Amino acid sequence: MISLSLLCVLTALALDQSGVPHIRAAEAAYEAGKHAQLEKQWQAAAEYFQKAVEIEPTFLDARKNLIAVYLDSGRRLDAAAAITQFLEIEPGALKYRLLLGQILLEQQQPERALAQFSLVLKREPYNADGLLGFAAAARQAGMKDRADAAMRRGRQHYPGDDRFKSF
Repeated sequence: MISLSLLCVLTALALDQSGVPHIRAAEAAYEAGKHAQLEKQWQAAAEYFQKAVEIEPTFLDARKNLIAVYLDSGRRLDAAAAITQFLEIEPGALKYRLLLGQILLEQQQPERALAQFSLVLKREPYNADGLLGFAAAARQAGMKDRADAAMRRGRQHYPGDDRFKSF
C-alpha cells in the first residue's frame, strides 16, 4: 500500500516534469519528510529531506530537518556530514558550528573541532559554549595552556557559570 506522503511526493514529481516549477516537488518531499519525522519514521524522513535537498540544494529548512532526523535517530556521523554541507551555505550558523565541533570531539578529532570552535569565537569571542568546546578540544589535542586560557576567559566573563569552575 502506498502511503499518502509518498503519493504526494510522486504527484509533485510528476507535475514537476510537466513544467510546474521544481520547488513544488521539493516542498512536497519536505512535507512528506516532516510527516515521517513526526511519526518517528527516521529512515523515511531522511530520504524525503534528502530528496528535497537534491531537488533544491538551497532548501535550508529541509537541510535543518535532515540534521535533526540524523541526530534524533543516533546517526551523528551523518549529522556531521549534513552540518558540514549546511555550513557551506550558511557559514555563520554558530549553533551548527558548535554542534559539529562537539561531534568531532566525540570522534576524537580535536584539531578539526578546534577549527570549528575557533570560528565561533572569532564571531563571538565570549560565546560560553565556544569557550568550553575550545577548551575541551585543546585539552584533547594536548594543548593544556590554550585550554586553561579559554577556561580563564570563561571564568572571567561568566563568574557564575559552574561549567567554567570544574575542568
